[in-house]
Amino acid sequence: PFITVTTTDALRQLIVEMKKRPACAIDTETTGLNPLQADLVGISIAVQEGTAYYLPCGHKTDAEQLSQKEIIDALKPLLEDPTYKKYMHHAKFDQLVLKRAGIDVRGLAFDTLIAARLVARDWQKISLKDLSEHYLGESMLSYDEVVKANKLKNFSYVPLSIATLYAAADAHQTLRLKKIFEQELRKEKLDELYRDIEFPLIQVLYAMELQGIFCDKNVLKSLEISVAQELAIIEKQIFALVGDVYGAINLNSPKQVEELLFQHLQLPPQKKSGSSNRLSTDQEVLEALSALHPVPGLILKYRELAKLKNTYLDALPQYINPVTGNIHTTFSQTVVATGRLASSDPNLQNIPTGSVWGGEIRAAFKPKSGHVFISADYSQIELRVLAHLAQDQNLINAFLQGHDIHAETAARLFDVPLSDVTTEQRQIGKRINFSVLYGLTPFGLSQDLKIPFKDAKIYIEKYFAQYPAVSVWMEHVVDTCKKQGYVETFWGRRRYVPGIYEKNKSLYDLAKRVAINTVAQGTAADIMKMGMIRVHELLNAKNLDAHIIVQIHDELLVTASLEHASQVEMLMKTALEQIVSWSIPLVATTRSGSSWKEVSK
Repeated sequence: PFITVTTTDALRQLIVEMKKRPACAIDTETTGLNPLQADLVGISIAVQEGTAYYLPCGHKTDAEQLSQKEIIDALKPLLEDPTYKKYMHHAKFDQLVLKRAGIDVRGLAFDTLIAARLVARDWQKISLKDLSEHYLGESMLSYDEVVKANKLKNFSYVPLSIATLYAAADAHQTLRLKKIFEQELRKEKLDELYRDIEFPLIQVLYAMELQGIFCDKNVLKSLEISVAQELAIIEKQIFALVGDVYGAINLNSPKQVEELLFQHLQLPPQKKSGSSNRLSTDQEVLEALSALHPVPGLILKYRELAKLKNTYLDALPQYINPVTGNIHTTFSQTVVATGRLASSDPNLQNIPTGSVWGGEIRAAFKPKSGHVFISADYSQIELRVLAHLAQDQNLINAFLQGHDIHAETAARLFDVPLSDVTTEQRQIGKRINFSVLYGLTPFGLSQDLKIPFKDAKIYIEKYFAQYPAVSVWMEHVVDTCKKQGYVETFWGRRRYVPGIYEKNKSLYDLAKRVAINTVAQGTAADIMKMGMIRVHELLNAKNLDAHIIVQIHDELLVTASLEHASQVEMLMKTALEQIVSWSIPLVATTRSGSSWKEVSK
């Protein structure tokens, strides 16, 4: 019994029904997947099991429907009332849609998507349709069945009778699943993680996405011209070296590059490409061949620039919102198994920092007039987490004494005083410090540092002799994983690792690395999430003109007015450093500047 609300009387009656109960489940239908650009098509509401309502307002059919204004005006008082509870599946999306329509939703009480991610296994799908099937044994209509199968442009063209069956079910099943997930979270002892970290983070990410970040398309355009010129120069250099025969080669074609390198230039093949019988021309191969001929090195440079052009310079302007003038990325809490946040459409966590061009792309991201950017990043957060979890005294002492941890590791590896560690030795120390967390093998380290296998093996053995409790902790993580089938972060986030029971050594070794890395990286991710929540709360409580706009794993980017900048910078540093009261101090480094480039580390 799903009800289509298309008259003023029916709408009035729904409001009466809603007021009889303390909560409702709510969902929106739109013309697209971008919540800040798609149009609202309808809203579905469920207040009790057994019935649900669909309020169409943007369908392009001949059927009678109420105007968006009438529906928004009627729902606004209840949806903006913080004491009236709302349950949603992927609340952030619906909140952004409703905000654009004129409703600032308050009183969010449960998000079934976020709860599902904590409870479900990595490989389980957590869409509402999949959860309904899995937990309730009930199939729901899919978007493909309703829209794509009928060759409709979007949901606004769906007839109201079908739209009601599809949309009202979303609210109805969300209401039912809410009860199930509350019990599941308690049963799995994940309710605190949900309540203290994942649930409050929804509002932080909502505010970040709503704010967006300004990107100067003129800067991108001039960069794009420079990169195109640079690509043309590299092409000419390659053609000059290979002769007229290959004057028209397409450097973006692996097949043509393969012919150029191994037939025309007669360079020695290195390896096959995947399952095909073709010779590989990947980065590793080109790096190896660069020692023999200048062309592979130039192709590497060409590919790097072409990727930069395609991925950022050509793509970023397409993401600029025509109304706000900002780029509004999407942050997800449910994509990365370790608990890290992911950014998409576009991925702002992936803009390169190491290259000159990466820095220039970041220069295009600027605060609005009268504001500055402030960045704060945790210094060596995962190694500090490792020191706390493993309780290794040498590692703890290095942090307590404020030593450069990479130089400290190098000094012990090379048996030299701390003051005599060279830049090259420190780099090896740094690589090994981080490699350990990712389970790098002697073979992997030898490839990475381009050193003999035996030297890499000695380095790793000396590392564990230097920090013996780290090795003990790693063995404990693996043993625990074998016993229970999963690992947990410091705050109880779970990741199931079925590969830990593999007989195949490669798959088993991979599972061990996943287990160890998940505990360290996942704990660091939880610290950053708590830091974000705290900073967001403090900025609001102190009524400062400042907003978190981007998170890049161990780094936060905030925009602040010049008037409040110094106060905000101090607030960020203090808040992030005081998230935990461990014996190992957390250290956050802050920078301020007039572009993202200026505040990048």
